[in-house]
Amino acid sequence: MSDERDFYVDSQPFSDLAMNWEMACSLCFSDSDFYERTIAEAHPIVRDKVREWYDDEDTILRYLYAPAEKVRRRMGFQGYTVKSCRELWERAYARHIAQVEELSGAGHADFDEEIEAQKGLTFEEWTDREEQLGLKHMLRWGSVHLFDFNDMFADLALTIDVYKPEAVWTDFTSTYDEFDPSLPLHANLNLQPHDTDLDFIKTTGNVLILTEGSSDTKILSSAIRAIYPEYADMYEFVDFDEFKVDGGASMVTKMVKTFAGVRTTQRIIALFDNDVAGLEQIGILDRSVCLPPSFRVMALPDVPVGNNYPTIGPGGLRTMNVNGSACSIELFLGLEALKDNSGQLRPIRWKSWDKSAELYQGALEDKGYATKSFLSAMKAGGDPQALRARFSEMDGLLNYIFCAFD
Repeated sequence: MSDERDFYVDSQPFSDLAMNWEMACSLCFSDSDFYERTIAEAHPIVRDKVREWYDDEDTILRYLYAPAEKVRRRMGFQGYTVKSCRELWERAYARHIAQVEELSGAGHADFDEEIEAQKGLTFEEWTDREEQLGLKHMLRWGSVHLFDFNDMFADLALTIDVYKPEAVWTDFTSTYDEFDPSLPLHANLNLQPHDTDLDFIKTTGNVLILTEGSSDTKILSSAIRAIYPEYADMYEFVDFDEFKVDGGASMVTKMVKTFAGVRTTQRIIALFDNDVAGLEQIGILDRSVCLPPSFRVMALPDVPVGNNYPTIGPGGLRTMNVNGSACSIELFLGLEALKDNSGQLRPIRWKSWDKSAELYQGALEDKGYATKSFLSAMKAGGDPQALRARFSEMDGLLNYIFCAFD
């Protein structure tokens, strides 16, 4: 039987996480990553490994399993970005070389040779070297190749970045009885954070997304749940309806200033429409507030369909580029939602003139129908990969949001 607290990177044990198993599970896995299968039906990587512990192919396994790329992305959302892991490596590497040099010369030829090979390497040189040596070579020594990171999660993040394994998983068949089957994984884990003086990357908790209104929030939250369910637990939104919160671009600016004023440490994304009002408010924030690094102020990105979109204004019906003047979240809902019963794109109607920008502010005609159509599709669900292809504009927007802190 496996060690009940062992994590595995492919078929190799990653024992550094054993002492923080609950936190590691919460960080690496979503509720949907739990599997209850017989050995014969388990994922191939899991099946091949557990045959070392169990004889009966009909044994029921309870385990958490996720593609390594997905685990790495979840870690990035929590602060383990490529940049933060590299900065930790830079600090740890200098200590590492100094410490291991004290141990060299003790008659261990392989060890001395390895230390000599690692001296003076830059991060890029070290990464190239480790990629060539491979995962098994790293685990022969334990940790990220002779490293002694205090932060074992940074250790895991770099292991995924450098060696590119297929999957991360942990078997907890022997301790499953301690879990309440009526509760989801994260409720069972009941993470209890603790303070430490060690050199850790500080996890940041869930990301709060501020939007211009309840419709934007419903669209984004529904899209994440349907298209990227593995990340849905890591993003939060303001409840406009329950607490009667006013919407609008200027309200997002007020919320940003409020959260910054109370010195919140939560990571916050302020997402404005890519229109006249939204870009104006971004300019106001840029000029008036010095925000902490836990904030990102951003407009919706340009969307291809907006490059040549039908509009109605003083000059009648014409097509034009509406990115930067009338690009709202509805333009990311896909052509199915944007077209009317005759198959024509619902036009954007120019409504008011902005003197400072010298542009009209516009809005999509019958945007409620477009939103309803999209939300129905998200509620119907389906294979997330198929939904990403079907709603490519929304997929691009979600990835734009996911990379906000990278």
